[in-house]
Amino acid sequence: MKSISSVIKYKVSVFSRRAALTCIAAALLLGGCKKFVEVEDPPHQLTGDKVFTSDNSATSAMLSIYIDMMNDQFGNSGSFAVFSMSSLAGMSANEMTWTQNNTTAPIFQEFSDHNLTPENSYVQPFWRDGYKYIFRTNEILNGLATATGMTDAVKIQLQGEAKFMRAFCYFYLVNLFGDVPLIMQTDYNQNMLLPRTAAAKVWEQIITDLKEAKAMLKETYPTAERLRPNAYTAGALLARAYLYTGKWEDAEREADAIIASGKYGTGLPALNQVFKMNSPEAIWQLQPVRANSNTTEGAQFMVVGTTRPNYELTQQMLQAFEANDQRKLEWIGFSDPVNNPTWAFPAKYKAGAGSVTEYYVVFRLTEQYLIRSEARAQLGAAKLPLAKNDLDIVRARAGLLPTAAADQTSLLQAIAQERRVEFFAEWGHRWLDLKRTNMAETVLKPLSPAGTWKKGDDLYPVPGLEIRANPKLDQNEAYR
Repeated sequence: MKSISSVIKYKVSVFSRRAALTCIAAALLLGGCKKFVEVEDPPHQLTGDKVFTSDNSATSAMLSIYIDMMNDQFGNSGSFAVFSMSSLAGMSANEMTWTQNNTTAPIFQEFSDHNLTPENSYVQPFWRDGYKYIFRTNEILNGLATATGMTDAVKIQLQGEAKFMRAFCYFYLVNLFGDVPLIMQTDYNQNMLLPRTAAAKVWEQIITDLKEAKAMLKETYPTAERLRPNAYTAGALLARAYLYTGKWEDAEREADAIIASGKYGTGLPALNQVFKMNSPEAIWQLQPVRANSNTTEGAQFMVVGTTRPNYELTQQMLQAFEANDQRKLEWIGFSDPVNNPTWAFPAKYKAGAGSVTEYYVVFRLTEQYLIRSEARAQLGAAKLPLAKNDLDIVRARAGLLPTAAADQTSLLQAIAQERRVEFFAEWGHRWLDLKRTNMAETVLKPLSPAGTWKKGDDLYPVPGLEIRANPKLDQNEAYR
């Protein structure tokens, strides 16, 4: 298992052992596999001169990150964000538990019990792979800065995508670990012994990268499908970053721009369309890259027959839904409802093996309504009716009546509840929401085994491998 030091020293090959996989996906994104691989004397490093001498070869360097994000989720020790945020952070948030008594059970149980150790092998990939992608985006930005033979339009597009991806990775790193090293260049000797940077500084860089990315990216997508970021993708994460940092007016403005654009429809689509390939409300999706496979959620969460789910929703999660909430009917499955009515599993994604019918949804329009709603509620009495209206749009799609909440406190509680049932088992939203609102201990400590919750457990431990590789790293409070 690599530490961050070995990852940032490693020069990532564009034409790695995943070249065939990359070729398949790039054929769809670039319009043909032949063009993708036609680079004379393929370079061994992203910084190789020839990578940035043509639009196609430079684009392939960026596409390889999206492809690896989808491919890495099949690893034996988890992945960065894709699937792991839904499953592992879902366990941390008491959304689901692991039911099988096997060799991975103790490791998964640490997430559910809030009893993580720095040696947990499923924490390591969050850190390792996050920095792997950051290093690659830094190399892409370095290469583009001195690139020759590329068109200006493609160069600007790729710079925007790289800045967006760097911000995306840091968003999850700072939320999971708190203070993290802020690596902005590729010099190994400088990077290998960097200390942790204050979270506030990391947030500043996330917002700076996203503002620059949004200015560089076009409102149109560079592909026929929504498989590469556009300006609204950067805006979607920027709206979230503003919300998380308490910049209510900025969060409202960014979310409003996406909703008002009309690019994602004038309302919310039916629940059974949300997680489909080319979902009408998707702002950014990742395409499955393995033959005859859809998403890992579809493969791992769904249950065929009457066997017990590996990932089982908790009773607290099931009881969180109001009566007649159609999300419980559409997005939750029961493998044996007659004999074992508690055997419930997430069913947002329903396709596993077979022809591709579902893409992985990273950002979607509903979140922007709820971001705008929360930001407006935080801004005070004058905007409470608008905040309520946004919330009711989401509730109406779920078949629910308008909220009865009227004052600021009750409306903010209603929005938090709506986020819980809308985003369960999806990108760790609940875990991050409890953390950012300082509610993690209040909500989760009573649900943890006696004595396991410690002050600071709303952060994951810095992996022990990283601590040992870099003496300038210190450990989070709960794990010292």
